[in-house]
Amino acid sequence: MTAAPAADAVASRTPEDTLEAGARLAAREPRCRAFYLEGDLGAGKTVFAKGLARHYGVDPRQVTSPTFALVSRYGEGARPVYHLDLYRIERPEELRELGIEEMEEEDAVVIVEWPERLGPYRRADATRVRLVREANGARRIEIRAGVESR
Repeated sequence: MTAAPAADAVASRTPEDTLEAGARLAAREPRCRAFYLEGDLGAGKTVFAKGLARHYGVDPRQVTSPTFALVSRYGEGARPVYHLDLYRIERPEELRELGIEEMEEEDAVVIVEWPERLGPYRRADATRVRLVREANGARRIEIRAGVESR
């Protein structure tokens, strides 16, 4: 097992800060193909996803949590962007029909909320983002490039 790279931490006091942090991360990691967003319900994962998508030319107002659809595709930007919300997934076998392999073949950017449910589809080279709510209502955003090997 390889050690995980050190995480960068960013403070966010507003949803706009969180959105901007997402856009800055996407600009900083131009070759990244997968972003894994971790955090409790209401931590700001979807707002962060809006910022990531904005960097790729997607209007952030179009980005909503795909909790019930599981996958949203935004193709009008520089690269196709897929946004997955796996909150309702109970077993990795349920992911087969989502077409994750095809997304990767398409050179798309894949943003995943609740990535711990990916099972065998989890990418070792994904950039992992953990959003943590602070007591004062602010968010701490921890960014780790490349998920540790498992």
